[in-house]
Amino acid sequence: MQLFPGDSMAKDFEDDMEYTKHLTISFSDHDHNQYQQLHPNLPSRAIFPNLTSIHFNLLEGVEGVDPGTMRIFLPSTVSLVRVRVSESAGESPEAVLGALAGTELPSFVSFAIETSDFQSGGVLGSNVSQVLHAHQAIETLSIDMGPDNTLYEVLCSAGRLPKLVHLDVIDFDGKTVVEEPEFLSMPHDHLFPVLRTLKLSGAPDFIDTLSSRVNPRYIETINLYLDTYDRYEYFEVDHEAQFRDSLLCLRRFARLRTLVLELGISISDEALNPVLECRELDTLTIVAAQRRSLWLREDSLVNMGKAWPQLKTMNLTLFFGYNSQNKYISLSHLRIIAREFRNLVKLAVRFDATTDGNEEFQFDDSGTMADNELRELDVTWSLIDGETEGKIVPLFRAWWPKLRSVTCETGVPYSRRWASVIKTFQKPDT
Repeated sequence: MQLFPGDSMAKDFEDDMEYTKHLTISFSDHDHNQYQQLHPNLPSRAIFPNLTSIHFNLLEGVEGVDPGTMRIFLPSTVSLVRVRVSESAGESPEAVLGALAGTELPSFVSFAIETSDFQSGGVLGSNVSQVLHAHQAIETLSIDMGPDNTLYEVLCSAGRLPKLVHLDVIDFDGKTVVEEPEFLSMPHDHLFPVLRTLKLSGAPDFIDTLSSRVNPRYIETINLYLDTYDRYEYFEVDHEAQFRDSLLCLRRFARLRTLVLELGISISDEALNPVLECRELDTLTIVAAQRRSLWLREDSLVNMGKAWPQLKTMNLTLFFGYNSQNKYISLSHLRIIAREFRNLVKLAVRFDATTDGNEEFQFDDSGTMADNELRELDVTWSLIDGETEGKIVPLFRAWWPKLRSVTCETGVPYSRRWASVIKTFQKPDT
């Protein structure tokens, strides 16, 4: 089989195909002539017999691509398929998805589709649904379809996959789901019967609409990235109320162990109250994007500590204010974390350890907390100055006697000052 007529390297290429495990194929209009030349020489069988993953990168449209040709890149060994569709991909997405739907792939368990820039008029959603109908053994699914008006159809198909355990959906437009009567008419808890990990990125109303229809029985991990991209500012909607409503659904997930909240909107800490009902958490991450505001009051931290006594890992990266006026968690807040979260083993937190940020803090009244379990502390981009640099180590030793590792982000303005603190907690050479 000669893939490239007249190419002296063709034989070497054919030999390599047997050992290829991972493959990326890009289509663009620049490849059209090469494709036409290659097409008559392609065999009818799969040409990469041991391939396990393939990425179709569909750039600019190539006319005349047929599903039969695409099947030669889909041997029975393929377990992971990614399809990325650009704005002007032409007919190639239908050909690739048609081949995927029409090929028997017993090992196929992971599928990712990204079409955020492609205007398909709803056709592509139907193609994706056909893939899901054809491959009921899919366990991991990632969907980023932008403003496709058939996203709800894809989600309905995905929700009936009997083995799907990991789902990742991005939809910042949101309206394609929350305004679709067919999807809204579905009863709560109806979709995704065995799902364990749920990752949703989008506006709060989209997250609320979809998560409330997920069967909560096996859910252990939820990752929510909430952002409106100013859509609510345009429609004058109270996005904090929408955000709070989107978190109310978390009460349904009794087995929830890991929660990640990434915030692209400004909220008050009261909006987080529904999360306090997730009593079995052992891992929590709350990250507020820069120029977005979230401030945790001291009493809020106390309530969080009482709600999650078994928390083992926590990451708090928060801002309050905008641009250069950011305000961070203070040492007083950090002391409350040490007092209320006694079972933490790993903590990542951005805080302000400067003199100006802790004018009322008493360094000589830190208190010893002998039963704290913390071993690893990541101070990320925390602030520190020359006056407090020498006072931090005694604080850390008093609050976390078992602390064995301190790290920080490298290359940030305060990393040199943190270096002396980090060195104190480094294990001696053996």
